Amino acid sequence: MKAAGALGRVNPCGGSSKMAHGRPHRARAALMQAELDRISAALPQLDSFSLPLRLAMHRLHFLSWQERILLLGQVRDSGHFLSLGLAEIESFLYRSVHAQLPDMARVWGQAERDAEFLGRLGATFICVTEKEYPPLLREIHRAPFGLFVRGDARSLCWPPVTVVGTRMPSWRGLRAAVHLAKEAADAGFSVVSGLARGVDAAAHRGALQSGASPTVAVLPCGLDRVYPPSNAPLAAAILDAGGCLVTEYPPGVSLDRYRFPERNRILAGVSKLTLVVEAPEKSGALITAELALSEGRDVAIAAACLGSSRNAGADALAREGACAVHSGAEIAALFHGAGVWDWVFEKKAVRQPQSKEY
Repeated sequence: MKAAGALGRVNPCGGSSKMAHGRPHRARAALMQAELDRISAALPQLDSFSLPLRLAMHRLHFLSWQERILLLGQVRDSGHFLSLGLAEIESFLYRSVHAQLPDMARVWGQAERDAEFLGRLGATFICVTEKEYPPLLREIHRAPFGLFVRGDARSLCWPPVTVVGTRMPSWRGLRAAVHLAKEAADAGFSVVSGLARGVDAAAHRGALQSGASPTVAVLPCGLDRVYPPSNAPLAAAILDAGGCLVTEYPPGVSLDRYRFPERNRILAGVSKLTLVVEAPEKSGALITAELALSEGRDVAIAAACLGSSRNAGADALAREGACAVHSGAEIAALFHGAGVWDWVFEKKAVRQPQSKEY
């Protein structure tokens, strides 16, 4: 492998001082970083590796996706994977790993069961280097090594718009979610949301009403369950309409509270634009908006919900400069960067996109 060959050509520096001993380590670390950067740019294909091996690597959460690909180049079979130790991983990556290595035999057994489950369910595992993997998601901090997908994985290739909001919306919020999601789907965008009660479910239903584009549900658990269970019929409708269910979690992973903000980073990372329909203070939708902003993505709010009793959080986003949208056409203008800004001071300085005149 290129990394191993390059590291083998590094000549150690002579001398007994700490500085002299530090130079070869820094040189090797620099070569390793260059190799990680090369992987990010070249995106090597992983088809030659068995599915259980890729699934086992997916469970090594303490490594970045680039590091896992490098490690795959060294671990070609189950025997080597089972014998892998933390010291060997650290020596190869030239960095300390501040994590406890899991029981590798247990990890391998889980990976084999994951592969069997995917086969029974007709689901797929899409690695970070594959063409179906959302390209914007690959760019975020701590991008998942892979995604478990049930349904038509081609729906991940549509231009996505993420729609989020409170689980307890007003009637105004529900109407806005359905309306904006339907118009976004009519405009050719896949609507991405979290299948939660309230705004998320309304957004999926709006996209289904359109039928022009698929809708994608990102789950906070494995594909062996739907959360919340009351939305199982909605999940089935998403699959029937050519959309998909997506998660980074293997089958059997428990539904813990911390997995919701982890899921939100995928909701924010998969799209160029996140639309917060209605959100009170401390809403999980605001976490998604904050994550989107931290990744340099656009955040908008639903104009129809400004001033509603359940919208204090999104109103605050508006005061901070989030654009208020009324329609799918305005969502498209934001997505494509084809609009210009008009400050409407009499409406609390809420920005609204105005079409350019040609």
